[in-house]
Amino acid sequence: MADLINATLRDEMRRDERIVIFGEDVADASREQYLEEKLIKGKGGVFKLTYGLQHDFGSDRVFNSPLAEANIVGRAVGMATRGMKPVVEIQFFDYIWPAMMQLRDEMPLIRWRSNNAFSCPAVVRVAIGGYLTGGAIYHSQCGESIFTHTPGVRVAFPSNALDAAGLLRTAIRCDDPVLFLEHKRLYRETFGRAPYPGPDYMIPFGKAKIVQAGTDLTVITYGAVVPRALQAAQKLEREHGVKVELIDLRCLNPFDWDAIATSVSKTNRAIIAYEDTLSWGYGAEIAARIADELFDHLDAPVRRVAAKDVFVAYQPILEDAILPQAEDLLRAMKELSEW
Repeated sequence: MADLINATLRDEMRRDERIVIFGEDVADASREQYLEEKLIKGKGGVFKLTYGLQHDFGSDRVFNSPLAEANIVGRAVGMATRGMKPVVEIQFFDYIWPAMMQLRDEMPLIRWRSNNAFSCPAVVRVAIGGYLTGGAIYHSQCGESIFTHTPGVRVAFPSNALDAAGLLRTAIRCDDPVLFLEHKRLYRETFGRAPYPGPDYMIPFGKAKIVQAGTDLTVITYGAVVPRALQAAQKLEREHGVKVELIDLRCLNPFDWDAIATSVSKTNRAIIAYEDTLSWGYGAEIAARIADELFDHLDAPVRRVAAKDVFVAYQPILEDAILPQAEDLLRAMKELSEW
């Protein structure tokens, strides 16, 4: 995923000279002479997602910001409103909160407040999520439901390299603000590897992916829970013959209700699985809508599998207990299939 995101950023910067990239440590070097001398490899962010971009496109288009998230997003709002295309990085989702005023009250409202005279086509890339065996409270949290609750912001959350490339290109070419969530655990996992699809590959927002077709149970998920749900579904079919239909939402706002409704109408059972805390989480809205609009199709209660209502701990054993694991998903799938 890391490689394809980097390649997508590079191709889009070649295509559109309005694109600028900035954030904490995203540049290769802070001093121009080091770039000219070519004596250092460069940094390109703590996860090296922007590695080499400053070397290729110069310091006017790729540069470091102050350690201030409100500064990053506020500057992006101004640039986007004036016709530029900022693609900025929040180093960890856990540090996004100083920018909350900009993300909630400024960025999404430009088009509405100006009666469509202005737009704010900024992309905010954010490293998110746990399963890090030691990330603790400032490097492991989710909280995507807060931003899906903000009108005017598109929220994408890919689970694999190909989807990350296609959705990121759509985000960059979109004329509205996009929060692009990248799961840290998936950056360099072998799950979801893919060859680079080229400079024009795009995935539309609001279109889910059927990871695995099934007839007995629908599981709706996204992000790092996708490979864990797939592992559980494959084991359930091997051991008990239950065929799970696994849906990867890919985009959280807008989301693909038609894909969900079609699947649940077929399987008559539904689980929504997500990494964020269970209560008041993203899955609650989907569960409520299934119960409201698809009640006649249901043969069992709508279930949710998610993290415990606590912050993700530092100790790996505690982290495993807090976050949803493949074993938790398997247990829930088996219980619901037997209802």
